[in-house]
Amino acid sequence: MFTIRNAMRNIARSKGRSLLIGIIVTIIALSVCIGLCIRQSSASARKAALENLSITAQISLDREQMMKNAQGSSGSFDKSKLAGSQLSLTQLKKYAKASAVKSFYYTLSAAADGAGGLEAYSTSSSSSSSSSSGSSGSGGKSGPGGMTQGEFTVTGYSSDEAMTEFVSGTYKITSGKMFTEGTDEMVCVISSELAKYNDLSVGDTIKIANPDKSSETYKLKIVGIYTNSRSSAEAAQQGGRMNAVDPANNILTSYNTLNKIVKASAAKYSGSSTTAISGNLNGTYVLGTMANYEKFKTQVEELGLSDKYTVSSQDLESYERSAQPLTQLAKFAGYFLIVILAVGAVILIVINIFSTRERKYEIGVLTAIGMKKRNVAKLFVTEILIIALAGVIVGGTVGSVASVPVTKALLSSQIASQQSRSSDMKQAFGRDNNGGGPSEAQQSQNSSGSSDTSGSSGTNSKSQAQSNAFSVSDISGSVNVTVLLELLIACVALAMLAGTVSVVAIMRYEPLQILSSRD
Repeated sequence: MFTIRNAMRNIARSKGRSLLIGIIVTIIALSVCIGLCIRQSSASARKAALENLSITAQISLDREQMMKNAQGSSGSFDKSKLAGSQLSLTQLKKYAKASAVKSFYYTLSAAADGAGGLEAYSTSSSSSSSSSSGSSGSGGKSGPGGMTQGEFTVTGYSSDEAMTEFVSGTYKITSGKMFTEGTDEMVCVISSELAKYNDLSVGDTIKIANPDKSSETYKLKIVGIYTNSRSSAEAAQQGGRMNAVDPANNILTSYNTLNKIVKASAAKYSGSSTTAISGNLNGTYVLGTMANYEKFKTQVEELGLSDKYTVSSQDLESYERSAQPLTQLAKFAGYFLIVILAVGAVILIVINIFSTRERKYEIGVLTAIGMKKRNVAKLFVTEILIIALAGVIVGGTVGSVASVPVTKALLSSQIASQQSRSSDMKQAFGRDNNGGGPSEAQQSQNSSGSSDTSGSSGTNSKSQAQSNAFSVSDISGSVNVTVLLELLIACVALAMLAGTVSVVAIMRYEPLQILSSRD
């Protein structure tokens, strides 16, 4: 108590010096408070968004690992080790037994051409000629990598849960009804654009053909017609790509129905050089939380998943791209804190050095009359700690008020910068680019959407990733207990560091030498 009382007396006696140190500490506390608040707000926003994100996962070939396996120690390259295939439904279901999995669904997709007068929806004037040439004989249309491309994408769903576009409300039945879950009847639902383009209605029958063998056809009865709230925007992004990519040309059916078609086609051309209709199987594991996602990656290895395959989540990838403004904001705040603390420490140390030299005679008198050096040092440290605490109170109060507009202004700047970069890249590519961060459609969405990333085609996967995208346009910048504690610790640490200079100097001073050398 004696030390505190004398420290308060010394602070009041040296008002100028105390005020200077107090102003500096207040400025440091204000800046640190704002920096800590920005970091805390960014972390809280990311955590809240991640908790609200329903995470799904897929198992796919790990091409990077396969390349490493193919690269021999002697520098040779074994192409045979690059061989790999997608997992079968039996294998996918095996990993669905992991305890981290809440539910599992899958889709099957196949390319098909129109037959019997069915034309793919297109806004291009040349679509009719290209369409007729593509389905007038065997051979189909060759896409990237030699893969057969059809005019339509037929998607078969394992369950109602797998139809995430309908669950999220992006797709909506406007006429008729959805086919029965798990049915193997030759039924389907089509988009309203495709129905109007071909003058089709519920109850009509359409024909689809093998892209490589136009004489092989299958009939599907239309039981429902749906609208796609995103189809126009998606079609605009896809530009002049092939008709099958247009969301209006998606024909939806049950997994069992499409699987029956694929099996019938394979049986028909067994042992023949003619290519049968092939299906692309995609499985989606609904995990829910990040903890379950990490747990699932461990469990599939225990269940025997080969290192040729990897577990990934388009939900998390989309989230990370969309959360870039928060990441950049937190990084900026971190650098800002380092600079402020470093500059503040230097300033306080320098001031304390000069202050201790000015009070050299006072130190000599106190030690000469019998006060121990450690008590004198304690007195000096107590003085700066009292000033630091006062600065923390004032700076923290002002910082808590200023942090809200500052945080929001910086976040808006980060978002504007990202949107500008995305727009520039879009102009450079002439379309949205997959590697350039979230698209404008993603940036306009808030929080998270439905939990699906499996998809059975490129279009489906993209729309599902967008529906589960995360973006942020506003975050809270309020000060909480964590920020206040961190602020107090930082400022006290600076005060203690500056006080150490006084302690070192006091311990070196000899009272008689100080008094005898005074001018």
